[in-house]
Amino acid sequence: MLSEEEKFRFDLQGYLVIRGVLSKTECSTLAELSDRIWPRQTTDGAFRRTSGISRWGPECLNLMDHPRVLPYLVELIGPRLRVDHDYCIFMQPGASGQDIHGGPMRYESDHWYHYQDGVIRNGLMVATWVLNDALPGDGGFVCIPGSHKTNFIQSVPTEVLKQTRRPDYVVQPELRAGDVLIFTEALIHGTAEWRGKQERRALLYKYSPPHSSWAKVPYDINDYPDATDQQKRLMAPPSVEDHYKVV
Repeated sequence: MLSEEEKFRFDLQGYLVIRGVLSKTECSTLAELSDRIWPRQTTDGAFRRTSGISRWGPECLNLMDHPRVLPYLVELIGPRLRVDHDYCIFMQPGASGQDIHGGPMRYESDHWYHYQDGVIRNGLMVATWVLNDALPGDGGFVCIPGSHKTNFIQSVPTEVLKQTRRPDYVVQPELRAGDVLIFTEALIHGTAEWRGKQERRALLYKYSPPHSSWAKVPYDINDYPDATDQQKRLMAPPSVEDHYKVV
């Protein structure tokens, strides 16, 4: 459950960093697993991305409903949330980033944030598992804090979205290996050029309310013979019918 200060931070910023969820050993295990299952090829560029990392094994599957992180998502999305899709982003030093994007309902109704009577609710949300440090100036995740509530999204200059200019309202949160960054897709965010000494490795799991979906292809539960009942429920396709609550 979020503390009162964490509620304040999320409502203020549109994102929250949960510190030290994974140990250094767990981060190394996940990195070694990715090297074994998705080895780098000579034809790969500096920026790599692939989906379906939850199929890499129990170490990745169990991130889906990690007991330190899932309660935050339940409180921010609702008790009938679902996992919509997952993927990873790996960036070698010098890798170009991605344009700043997102924002409240700019393109579609999945990007929203709402507060009423002490309850926070979000559309599509992200839990980013950080496997190595992102120190000030290293790049990686950047955002415009508080932009999940902006009324002037069209006023963000093109050169800011393209990251040819970075004003002081665009920030790069400092992250450490083992942290989990959670944010709403209503937040204006992007990926800056990676300047860290190590390859940036981030595992992303995206969550939705029960009625909506962003992924074009839903999870196939047959791909997860060892999934727990809770994980199977989380991977259920979207439905207007009531989903079972998360345990």
